[in-house]
Amino acid sequence: MKVKEWLIRIGCVFLGVFITLGTTKLTDMIKNETDLFDKEASVEEQTPEIKENDSDEKMTVQEYTLEAELKLQELIDNKKAKAEAAEEIEKAKQEATEEKPVYPPNSVEAAPVKWTPDYPMINSDTTLEEKAKNRSSYDETMAVNAFDKMVIENSTIDFSNVKITVIGDSITEGSTLPADEKEMYNWPAQMKKILGCKEMVNLGIGGSTISCCVDNFAMCGRWSEIPKDSDIIIVMGGSNDCLFEDRELFGELDYEQRLNPQTFCGDLDDMLGRMQWYYRDHNEENYCKLIYINPPSTILNDGVYEEDPENMVRQEEFANAINVIAPSYGFEVIDLYNNNILNSHDPDINAQYVPDGIHCNKEGYTILAEHIASQIIQRIDQ
Repeated sequence: MKVKEWLIRIGCVFLGVFITLGTTKLTDMIKNETDLFDKEASVEEQTPEIKENDSDEKMTVQEYTLEAELKLQELIDNKKAKAEAAEEIEKAKQEATEEKPVYPPNSVEAAPVKWTPDYPMINSDTTLEEKAKNRSSYDETMAVNAFDKMVIENSTIDFSNVKITVIGDSITEGSTLPADEKEMYNWPAQMKKILGCKEMVNLGIGGSTISCCVDNFAMCGRWSEIPKDSDIIIVMGGSNDCLFEDRELFGELDYEQRLNPQTFCGDLDDMLGRMQWYYRDHNEENYCKLIYINPPSTILNDGVYEEDPENMVRQEEFANAINVIAPSYGFEVIDLYNNNILNSHDPDINAQYVPDGIHCNKEGYTILAEHIASQIIQRIDQ
């Protein structure tokens, strides 16, 4: 009986061991299956990321391709540009070898700038009296100055090879300006900056007259100081003549009688005729443009005239003589007198721009420089 019980116990022990081992094995199998499932799930989750990374790589390649295409196009464009440049050079060489008309240095075709043909010799078709009826000198000056600024701003003319010489009196010299401002703000100096010309020669001397009848640095005796290589010559005179010269010294405007020396009309005729002969007709070096500026109306002449109205001559007659004589010798006239610009009879002009009744201040010379520069620009073919 005891042996049978022991056998049963031993069998139970072995059975327990087998059951335990089987359970452990089954647990491991289940665990392994679970791990395998998790791995597969993990792989599936990672697959979109891999695909996404692949997509990124494809985009990068596209970008590189686009960049390469742009560089290729740039090379093609550069090659094309070089070919066009070479073609232009070859064309220029061919044009250089072609025969072109050779113009004399003193012809208008050879001038540094191309002057408009048949420009009116006098730029005023009305008298001062007619102008003054329409509006004051201040309003006229402001309106003209606004237009002058537009002309200057829109100009494309190159004056870098142009030499200008101006002969005149104290208005040209700027003698009433402070010493430290005279060289910088006289109207020829300001016009040089406006136009950007190569050189500006200022032969203005205070008190200078046109006529030699008054021994006061008369222009009729020093006009030959003007350099012959000037491209533009400007004469601005008469303001002092109308202060010093009476009826006898004024002379006669009629051609047959005006050729008397030591009179305004006679000396003006003689001076401008000689200048035309020397600088225009017999100048082998270059073509020279001749311009005369008829000075603005001044209140100082009124006082002189009123002192002796039977013998003295109004400024109007001097201005008329300039407008008649100057064009007959090829001078184009910028008529400040009849255009009613900077007329010191207008209290506003006198107060703001012409303080002593004849000479401008710095601001007045700026307006004068802009107007003369604008007139020169308008006379050139753009």
